[in-house]
Amino acid sequence: MAGGLLLAATLVSGCMPQPASGFDLDGRRCDPVAECTGVATVLIFVSDDCPIANRYVPEILRLRDAYAGRGVSFWLVHSDPRETVPLIREHAREFHLTIPEARDPSHYLARLSEAEVTPSAAVFTRDGRLVYHGRIDDRVADLQRERPTPTRRDLAEALDAVLAGREVPNAVTPAVGCSIPGL
Repeated sequence: MAGGLLLAATLVSGCMPQPASGFDLDGRRCDPVAECTGVATVLIFVSDDCPIANRYVPEILRLRDAYAGRGVSFWLVHSDPRETVPLIREHAREFHLTIPEARDPSHYLARLSEAEVTPSAAVFTRDGRLVYHGRIDDRVADLQRERPTPTRRDLAEALDAVLAGREVPNAVTPAVGCSIPGL
């Protein structure tokens, strides 16, 4: 009886328990961090309408190509609850994205990754430990200033350290971009 009252109270209050995972584009629960079978998993937080994130697509694909064969899996994560599966799929077609994508409407993955903006990246080791979170590189200095080329490639440096079995030297860097709605 107590369980029924709890369920009724939850339904009446409108506060359903949040899932401890994201969803793939077919609506199935997925947790890229827990499902890691390689050396590391990289979550890159993107949004279909963030111009900064969209300008990073070539670099994201370059990083995936450089590290995927070395045991690093990449996921694009959409944490804006307003982004629908059709919008995400259209975005992937438009930008030629072939990286697995997850929806994160409850912000579980964003909180786990300490992500607040798009684009930002998080690196998790096989045991689920967050070893890096922040910018992909320092090309975007602030919302008003972008360098032609980065002077630091933070995500690549973090992945190189993980692959070499070393601690990530700069485990947290400031990401600049579009705020993730609802955080």
